Amino acid sequence: MKISLYKTLSILFWCFACNTLVAQNILRVAITQNVGALNPQGYNTNAMFAQNMVYEGLVRLDKNGVLSPSLAISWEISNDGKVYVFTLREGVQFSNGESFNADAVVLNFESILKNRVRHSWCGLIHALDSVKKINDSHIELHLKYPYAPTLYELSLIRPFRFLAPSAFPPDLDLIKHDPKPIGTGPYMLVDSQLGISDSFAKNEHYWDKARYNGIYFDTIIMRVIFDPNTKLSALKSGQIDLIYGYDIIPIEMFLQIWHDKNLKTYLSEPIFITSLVLNSNKLPAYMREAIATAINKQELVRGVYGDMQPCSDWLFITRDTLPNFQPQSHTQKKQYDFSSKSCQAPDTKKAKALLTQANPTLQTPIKLELLYSGDSPAQKMLAQILAYELQSIGIELNLSASEPTIYRNRQLHGNFEISFNDTWGVPYEPLSILYSMLTPSHIDFSAQSGLENVDTIRMLITELLAQNPHSNNAQTLLKQILSLLSQSHVYIPLTAQRNKAIANKDIKGIQMGILSYEIPFWEFYK
Repeated sequence: MKISLYKTLSILFWCFACNTLVAQNILRVAITQNVGALNPQGYNTNAMFAQNMVYEGLVRLDKNGVLSPSLAISWEISNDGKVYVFTLREGVQFSNGESFNADAVVLNFESILKNRVRHSWCGLIHALDSVKKINDSHIELHLKYPYAPTLYELSLIRPFRFLAPSAFPPDLDLIKHDPKPIGTGPYMLVDSQLGISDSFAKNEHYWDKARYNGIYFDTIIMRVIFDPNTKLSALKSGQIDLIYGYDIIPIEMFLQIWHDKNLKTYLSEPIFITSLVLNSNKLPAYMREAIATAINKQELVRGVYGDMQPCSDWLFITRDTLPNFQPQSHTQKKQYDFSSKSCQAPDTKKAKALLTQANPTLQTPIKLELLYSGDSPAQKMLAQILAYELQSIGIELNLSASEPTIYRNRQLHGNFEISFNDTWGVPYEPLSILYSMLTPSHIDFSAQSGLENVDTIRMLITELLAQNPHSNNAQTLLKQILSLLSQSHVYIPLTAQRNKAIANKDIKGIQMGILSYEIPFWEFYK
């Protein structure tokens, strides 16, 4: 009788457990490493897509990169561009039930400004003077001087996202202390097992859940799977439902299953530009122009990416006008027409003439080093094709693969002749990237510093950043800057990168935008 009762209780328990599991809508996703501590002011291993799930800012960008209200419903800017008054959304709660209000905003900004040096890469940090409470639903943001990208940088994943007041340490220092991740976003982190998984639960207090019919997936389980082939095997066997991200899906894998009837593949609009960067301190102007003239971008991009993405003559994915940061007019078709002259055609004869006319005694072959990241198969393939192409004008490339840390350090210190660089995408383009060109801690600063007109370029960028971004003068300045950068041949835009996803057929609602860091799990359903 005891055995029978034990069996009965066991059956009842497992039935209850199964029913509970069935009641939960669970999405299983493959990631390469754990998402990290999810410190809203942290960098390092904090995964941006996961921070975006947990934390929100005053403003946000929609799928097309258009500035939209978030935790602030409206804002006003003073005539001198130095005071921003935000009206906060009422009734918002953090995932633990705490109220979001002006006090929470001021506390978060006090913490951010406490570690101003840590966030010095961001132009707004230098411009920001103080944040003051007007009342529970209004705050004032005071700048030391006008800064055009202010609203766009307030939409960044970090550091301008909001943590619940109760999660702050007494000294407000989120650099020394990783807090419990409590935000106002659609999901909250509930479990993390190093090297195994991270689990997120739907935030029942989320203020905007009605827009998504309450959000379909109750739980997101992110399984840590490092090897790309193992990810794909797990997807095909049903152990996971989704692989998402331009940087975790190898090109060859994506092309392999593009036409697989059992899985669905997704490509976004262009999210950033990959360029070749020619160091003006190492290569004279005529040599930079010759290289730019000789490269067959269409064949180069087609050889590496197939029909996945287009070549580009644009340095940024955003238009050369400021009011609406819209994508460039790259075709939206899944397969691109590479027979069209969408990029400037190569001219080998002109390239050779540039080299010989500028320096008749120049010895060939001209030996140059092309630095690339050793962990990037795409960069390696691009480098190999470039080496073959440039042989035709008497340039011999030494392909130098470096591990990521050494690669970045060499770029930042200008210790390279030719290398690759990716832009940052929306909302950083173009203004925040132009700001970065003024600071020594970026590749752009070192690559441009040998130009004869570098002081003019930097002066124009400084002037642009102090403008109202919607003014005619700002647009005129931006066009001048882009024209000077193009004429310098420091940058040779190659291709417009696109985000990628592979999913089981029953996952619906995947509509990829131009934000490289966003995975909108709250839109997905079965």
